[in-house]
Amino acid sequence: MVTPYLVFNRQCEEAMTYYEKVFSGEKKEILRYNDYVPEGVVEDVRNYVLHGKMTLFETEFTFADEFSKPVTSGNQIHLTVHPSDAAEGMRIYNELSEEGEVFLPPTETFYSPLHTTIQDKFGIVWNIIVI
Repeated sequence: MVTPYLVFNRQCEEAMTYYEKVFSGEKKEILRYNDYVPEGVVEDVRNYVLHGKMTLFETEFTFADEFSKPVTSGNQIHLTVHPSDAAEGMRIYNELSEEGEVFLPPTETFYSPLHTTIQDKFGIVWNIIVI
């Protein structure tokens, strides 16, 4: 399964509320940054959305406020894959990063043993998150 991942410039919660209303979204969940501050971010991000998810028309969408790069029209949709383990995630990372641009290097987080974000050589942004 590939999950659509929508990113926003500090408007994620507002967008999720809007889509919940417009599309009769179900199972809305929001995980905030709280004490987790991404590397290089100097502003207070505690109340922004680190990870949100909601079902729209039987498809799970994921959402976040993005801080690793500017969000502009055209790069707001990422695709997320969930490999079964970190070794498979690293294999995918290594292949996509050839001629691509790494936005988030492979990182172990409190929610995943491997999370990375890469724009491939065709301009598609991929999140690799082992869960």
